[in-house]
Amino acid sequence: MNLRYLVAAMACLLAAKGCYELFQRIGSHLDDQGFLHEPFGLIPLGWLFVFAGAILLVLSWMRRNK
Repeated sequence: MNLRYLVAAMACLLAAKGCYELFQRIGSHLDDQGFLHEPFGLIPLGWLFVFAGAILLVLSWMRRNK
């Protein structure tokens, strides 16, 4: 396996896990006027890291088979 792609894929997947855990830790709340406050940006960022990690894993696997 190409070690660079594998390390990058693991870093992306670890970052995705961090985004989801941070979303859970921060949580959401309603203010006095009834507005919902939540760190919604962490959800799509986590998905972006998951997809990037998956693509890098596939590239690592393809490089290994050459």
